[in-house]
Parts: sequence; C-alpha cells; structure tokens
Amino acid sequence: MEGRMIDSHCHSFYSKHAVGTIDELVCASIAAGVTVLTITDHAPFPVDAQNRLLEAELERYFADIDKAQQTYKGEITLLRGLELDYMPGTERYNRQLLAHYPMDFVIGSIHYVTVADKAMVKVWELPRLAAASFLDKYFAQLEALLESQLFDAVGHADTLLRAIPEDVFLRRFEPLITPLVRSGIAYELNASGLRKSSLDPTTGKEVTGRWSYPSRALLEKLLENNVPLTIGSDAHDPRDAGAGIAELLAALRPLGLQSLCYYQQRQRIDVLLNDLQFHAALASR
Repeated sequence: MEGRMIDSHCHSFYSKHAVGTIDELVCASIAAGVTVLTITDHAPFPVDAQNRLLEAELERYFADIDKAQQTYKGEITLLRGLELDYMPGTERYNRQLLAHYPMDFVIGSIHYVTVADKAMVKVWELPRLAAASFLDKYFAQLEALLESQLFDAVGHADTLLRAIPEDVFLRRFEPLITPLVRSGIAYELNASGLRKSSLDPTTGKEVTGRWSYPSRALLEKLLENNVPLTIGSDAHDPRDAGAGIAELLAALRPLGLQSLCYYQQRQRIDVLLNDLQFHAALASR
C-alpha cells in the first residue's frame, strides 16, 4: 500500500469513557488520511471493570471490527486489537483473555498503581505522580510488564511527563532500556500528549497546549538501541481520529526516526518513514 498513514491506538464507545461506534471511528480515520488502523479498545480487567469493554461484549466488539473490515475493504487496512492493563498478579487473567480471542495487536499499558499505603493512584491524577512511592511502584510495574511476554507494545509509558520533569523520567526509565530490548516488544509514540493537559512546574496548575509526551530525549536512546516503535492517536472520539500523528512524525524525524511498525496477526511489520504520507497529511490540516 503506497503512502501509508498508521494509527495503532484508538478507542470506540466500547471503552465506555470514549464515544463513537466502530463504523464512525473508521470513517473518521479514512477522512483523516489513515490507511492502516488498529482499533484497541480497553480490554476487560478486574480494576475499574465498568469503564471498559465487558467480557460479554468481546464477541460483538470483534464482530463489529470484522464487519467494518469488509465494508471498507480497499479504503483502509483495519486490524483487531486491544489495550490491556497490567498490574502485578493479573498475568493469568490477561493470558486467558488473549488465548480466547485471536487478534492482530496487543498493547500493554499501566493506568493504575497501588502504592505503599495500598491506595490506588491513577496515571491521570497529575498532582500525585511526583511522589517517590508512586514512581518506585510505577517503574517496578513497568519492568514487570516488559518481562511478562504478553504484549506487542508498551503503551504511553511516558505519560508521566504530564506531571514530572523529563530528567526525572529519564533517570527512572534508563535502567529499563535493557529489559525493553530483551523483551523485543515495541515502544509506543503516543500522540495524545500533544492534546492533553500538563502541570505547570511553576504554578502547579494544569495547562493545555504544551507537548508533554512522547519524550524526545528518550526517543534518541530508543533509536540507539534499535527498539521498534509504534504510533497512535489514542483517539477517544472520532473527531480525534489520526490526531497528532503527522505533527509528531514531522517533529521526531529530525531526531533520527526512520521507521515505524504495526502488527498483523501479532507479527511486526516495519514501514520506512519515506513510505508514509505524513507530509501530505500535515499540509492538509
């Protein structure tokens, strides 16, 4: 397929905190210039169980994607995916889920961290992310995610940059580069960091319009270690289909980014940036 634009992370109404049907999401993605789309709604999970796909909905979810594959055949390559949560002790649950539903791509993400006092911190609770007790647990959990061998990519690992300085994040993440390389899984360049709020380091208040993640400095280290990279809009609304991808690639290519990957039947497919249409997509916005 010539001139591909890849979006390997997006959500529909099945995620409960997102909106739009599968059909609406696909149509919006086509309109945005996306030609390879993986739908990755939040998988069932014991934590926050009502704010995501329910187990009873999985058959219908995948059937909706399969139907859209046929409806829009020739217009877009549409792939089946899920974004799974990872917490210590959930490996068996996730493994059983993956065994029952064949798919193309599986993201492993951390949204919830139980800290020393057994209180749960969510990664969007920005004022709580700088605490050492949270950071200790988050990066230990991230290392365990990499070692679990359950996932094809790790999702938005640098979302903490919404609330902590980049040097703090890098110092914590650098020991995980070796486990990341050893795991063979991809690292996600998540474009939602261009849209989401972040904490102003001076006032401590949330502000918008600032690039928080992905980390440019970390990208250089990932490229040095030949870590495969996926990219996704992380859209939760059809209006954000493909959002930020062209802008992200235009900004990161000068840093040495030369290729991306996506997954089909859990197998990695590498694509050179020269084969992507992000220049055209950027010019059209």
